[in-house]
Amino acid sequence: MEERNTLQKEIIYQTLCGMSCHPTAGMVYEQIHKQHPAISRSTVFRVLSRMAGEGKILRLEFTESRYDGQTCPHDHVRCRICGAVADIPRIQMAPPDDDAGFLLEDCTVIYRGLCPACRNSQSF
Repeated sequence: MEERNTLQKEIIYQTLCGMSCHPTAGMVYEQIHKQHPAISRSTVFRVLSRMAGEGKILRLEFTESRYDGQTCPHDHVRCRICGAVADIPRIQMAPPDDDAGFLLEDCTVIYRGLCPACRNSQSF
């Protein structure tokens, strides 16, 4: 059964799409609250989380600190179920064209997927 689109969901989605700073849920709520004070903080957080889970928007995970003693260049893979992190070899590639005006200095890639334990325990 498909969940119906509500005016609140559309306001939240349109607000997010109008913000080019990759905002936090709190930032989206603050922007919405200016013109729609009846939309609660919990509604904004819940709707954004659900949209991300459905693939309608992207959730970028930048707030959790993880540490790695291996400092030579390499990338990582993180299990989307249990959060396990592992090192993987870095693939050499040319940097992209920078249309945003940044001086590109480094790149970190974090792949997402299922670790062997979670993959074996999941029924697809």
